[in-house]
Amino acid sequence: MTKKPHATPARPAHRLARQAVVTLLALALGQTGSLAASQDRDLVMPFSQLGQREAVMLKRGHPRQRLPFALRADEMVASAVLKLDLVQSPMLAGRAGALEVRLNGEVVTRLDAPKASGKTSFSHTVPIDPRLVLDQNELTLQLAEPVDCNDPDGAGLWAQISPTSSLNLVMSPLPLADDLSLLPAPFFDPHDPRRNELTLVLSPRASNATLQAAGHVASWFGALSAYRGVRIQARDRLPGGNAIVLATPEDAPVGVVLPPMAGATVTIATHPEQPQRKVLYLLGRNSEELRRAADALVRGQLPGHGSTALIDRLTETAPRQAWDAPHWTPTDRPVRLDELVPAASLNAHDARPLAVDVQMRLPPDLFPWRERKVQVDLRLRYEARPDDGGAMLRVRFNGEHQLDERLDPGMAGRWLDNLQRSIRGERDEALTHSARRSLRIPVATLGTQSHAHLGLTVEHSVGDEATECARESRADAALDRPRSAIDGASTIDFSGAPHFLPMPDLAAFANTAHPYTRLADLAETAVVLPDQPSREDLDAYLTLMGRAGEATGLSARLIQVVHARNVAQVAGRDLIVIGSAGNQRLFADWATDMPFRDLAAVRAAEATPAGPPRAGSSLLPVDIALPNWLRWLGTLWQREEHPALHALAFRGSDPQAALVGFESPLSANRSVVGLMATTPAALSFITDALLDGSRLSQIHGHVTLFDESGHVTAYSADPTYASGDLPWLSWIRWKLSDRPVLLWTVLMLAILVLSGVIYLLLQRHAMRRHAGASS
Repeated sequence: MTKKPHATPARPAHRLARQAVVTLLALALGQTGSLAASQDRDLVMPFSQLGQREAVMLKRGHPRQRLPFALRADEMVASAVLKLDLVQSPMLAGRAGALEVRLNGEVVTRLDAPKASGKTSFSHTVPIDPRLVLDQNELTLQLAEPVDCNDPDGAGLWAQISPTSSLNLVMSPLPLADDLSLLPAPFFDPHDPRRNELTLVLSPRASNATLQAAGHVASWFGALSAYRGVRIQARDRLPGGNAIVLATPEDAPVGVVLPPMAGATVTIATHPEQPQRKVLYLLGRNSEELRRAADALVRGQLPGHGSTALIDRLTETAPRQAWDAPHWTPTDRPVRLDELVPAASLNAHDARPLAVDVQMRLPPDLFPWRERKVQVDLRLRYEARPDDGGAMLRVRFNGEHQLDERLDPGMAGRWLDNLQRSIRGERDEALTHSARRSLRIPVATLGTQSHAHLGLTVEHSVGDEATECARESRADAALDRPRSAIDGASTIDFSGAPHFLPMPDLAAFANTAHPYTRLADLAETAVVLPDQPSREDLDAYLTLMGRAGEATGLSARLIQVVHARNVAQVAGRDLIVIGSAGNQRLFADWATDMPFRDLAAVRAAEATPAGPPRAGSSLLPVDIALPNWLRWLGTLWQREEHPALHALAFRGSDPQAALVGFESPLSANRSVVGLMATTPAALSFITDALLDGSRLSQIHGHVTLFDESGHVTAYSADPTYASGDLPWLSWIRWKLSDRPVLLWTVLMLAILVLSGVIYLLLQRHAMRRHAGASS
């Protein structure tokens, strides 16, 4: 196809207002020429990213394709080009203005279909007036002239749009006003699909309270970023881009001039060195006021307009309950499908299949015991026409087949349909039937990946293309009802699965920050930093808080931060310990409790006289060689799923990092996850992997090692403790499942006890008979 010249239509004043404001602001700030050009960025949006993952055919009955897209509020479009890859039918060749391109309802151009000359694939470049591009947009591709359903050649007129087509934009920064009502922009924009990058500016000697407020804010941005992910870095001075400053008079970052504070203060201002960037100040005269300022930001309790807010007081929030994270599907009751997906997506109005992907995020500790099932109560409605072959229902859960069934009203139903059509005089009338199916899905299919997908598909058997085109083109309101629909009152119920997970389990930690996110506000979690934390330690801490917020959809309001010397203050909490070789004393103090050895920490521990063994410790020194017969007896007592881990350690001089899970030495059944590295910079190997979907899936077991090449190696051992609770009978069965000798012993005792009871009953019965015979 070739582009046919098309006059630019007159545009309403409101469509030009945004561009006019942008131009005036740019002139006022003097940001023209090479400075503005140097800050431009290219934005390429393939159709696959806009929702068209497969090739779409424009034909009679389906003459158009709509692609919505949105842009950041702090950027404007400098130029726009549509690159279109398509395949045209031979019968479409040579037609003038065959394909029409529209943006936000206005015609951009009409493309001529070139003569085929043996070629059917074509690429086109279509310039777009950037003034047509708004914050919210809809790109429409359609056949310029509708194809008559009765046209005998209509079936041969089509064009296929490839998902490799793209919209290429050049974006320029757009200055925003200093207005708190615009938050979270420009620090986060929901229309930007890229990973969010955020900088928090802190004093290098920040107090624990300041670090807790920083974690609170970081987790909030993690919740906002959701699937995009967020990387958060800590700096002690203003960077060149947008930044958030957290400070008190005693904790002021170096070289940062703080605005006036008369209490808990939230202020947004223009960056002193970058007029197109913003700085958000969260300030307080003491740690309590700083916490209140951060809490007001996270809870959205700021005034409607203005650049500064003074927070007097905030209402107390109710304590969170276990497993009630906003991002998680409730597991204590049946959940309606219209709570999980928009109601509009449960309906199909045309001949295309109804495909519903119910995405759920679940706690990773749903215990997959044998009899545990997920109950699905599925209700649906579907149309039946005389010439239809019926509808096909397909159900998949996490990609696994659950149900394939043809929906048929049955002989009596078809007889009633024909009777209704005869009475109404409509032989082609579509009648609606209802169906209900009950499914039981094994909990074992969930795993610890947290994400679950319930796929529901209803496929219709349709007539020939011309007949279907006529049906879809009729302006009969009676045919506007859905072709098929899944009732939003359908439910899925996870309440039958208990919360219990053998630990440690680094896969659960990597995917959902479990067990720390059991309470979504992290009320039972503490982060233990070195006594002198480095910038990289703080980067790892803040990025982990972002990951926790992304998992739960809630900020870590009650996280507690301590230094290693004060770890006893948080002995009753689950712990995250961060540090590198030599700067985290706990990796030396707890060396015998860990399945991994930091050699620097081991040397430090060896230089200290050994204390008496802890009561209740069952760990043997790793260098003791047990006789084979003793090992054989051990396997009889408890069957091992994994070989015992040897004392893993960093090897060589290359930068390395390790993620280590183990039971807390300070409190039974409490968890510790350690982030340890040979150098502070190597801690980024762990956070990089947590933000990379392909490497994230490789993290599991007790220990996972990372190197600078991106290689991930995981090691597993048998569980040493557990998180959660089981019903007493299930707990006994689980405990006996890997202890064959104990299982046989219990069975033998049960048999002996039962035999003794039966023997006594028989003896008693015999004595009664003997007494009756003698009398």
